[in-house]
Amino acid sequence: MTRVNGSAGENNVPHRAGRPEHAFAGVQRGDHIILVYEDAAELLAFVVPYIKDGLAGGERCIYVVDDLTATQVTATLTDQGVDVDREIARGALLLLNRQEHCVTPPFDIPRMVERILTRVTAAGACDFAGVRFAAELTWAFGMGVQDDVLVEYDSLFDMICAPNILTFVCMYRKDRFSPDTLRRLIRSHAKVAVGDHVYLSLCAMFQDLARMDLESLLRSAHERHVRKGELFYRQGDQATNIYVLTSGKVKLVGTNSAGRGMILDIVAPTEPFGHVAALCTAVRLVSAEALEDSRALVWNTLTIFETMMAHPAVALSTMRLMAEYARDEWVRAQDLTTEGVERRIARLLPQLAQSIGRKLQHREGVDLPLSEQELAELVSTTPFTISRIFAGWKRQNLVDVGRGRIRVLNLPGIAAIARSP
Repeated sequence: MTRVNGSAGENNVPHRAGRPEHAFAGVQRGDHIILVYEDAAELLAFVVPYIKDGLAGGERCIYVVDDLTATQVTATLTDQGVDVDREIARGALLLLNRQEHCVTPPFDIPRMVERILTRVTAAGACDFAGVRFAAELTWAFGMGVQDDVLVEYDSLFDMICAPNILTFVCMYRKDRFSPDTLRRLIRSHAKVAVGDHVYLSLCAMFQDLARMDLESLLRSAHERHVRKGELFYRQGDQATNIYVLTSGKVKLVGTNSAGRGMILDIVAPTEPFGHVAALCTAVRLVSAEALEDSRALVWNTLTIFETMMAHPAVALSTMRLMAEYARDEWVRAQDLTTEGVERRIARLLPQLAQSIGRKLQHREGVDLPLSEQELAELVSTTPFTISRIFAGWKRQNLVDVGRGRIRVLNLPGIAAIARSP
């Protein structure tokens, strides 16, 4: 049974949002983490404790500098009490520049991964407990690596990172990569270290705001933490707030008079939700339920209206979002009336893989945090029909199904079904 987190009603937003320090304590061996930063101070605030913790735990720490310099890193580590010369001499700390890490262009994914794994193997031979690797990815911008290639390269570390062996942090300077690339990276990784101001700057509603205006908007926000299965708001509530998701996944589900639910959308980090009703109808037409433990920034509707009046770019961005929403609903309605269930599923799965999917560890494919029941609600069919179709797809090694998870093993094969007459 779903429950509203805390007291009833969506006005329960007791925590003021701000610019918290990155949650370094959440790092564990075997993690693959995405860090998006805006300046050197923000970068150093994460990587220095990351390296110190690794050295204290008997791990070899490898850092690829590019935006920073080796001198900046070593000076800050020294200020934090690390004997840098000793750690370098015993092989526990290794600083690499772009050329040492990437060799020479052209960028080659297998060669890069092989070099990293070689360093991991060497660390094991020297009896280090593991390897902490941290790489500033600004070198990829300098080498002209295409966004799709970079996302593919980054996703491989979900498969090669393993508990007690390799911990990897990929660090992206916000102004060097496209917002779309950063959104894809944030949405496809389980562990992300991103400040709230960065989330807002990547949100389609607020991406045109200047840094000072983003900071002001952030100060006016509250935050909500909602556990898996609980609700941000319920269908029929008064729509008084607008949300931007910063972690987790949220499904927007409507229930008809017969009690049958239909999922209208899956919300991923950096996306707004609740804005359609709050700006139009004042009554929630759907419920917003957390698919995972989730966190969102929250504003009352009046604050957003005032922001629109002060910054017409926000009003224009919101109009575009509303138009996209209307278009997507029209396409969805057309699919429901003209396409069979199997093709509807095949058309939807690649979209979900890109928006909320995560690379499977140690095998090809993408993991979706959805049950067969939830997929049935997304395509307006029954769980029995989903199970019947998936039984055939399993025999073709296209999908696998776990408890509350759907694993897409062959996206090209699924896409071929979507294109079939």
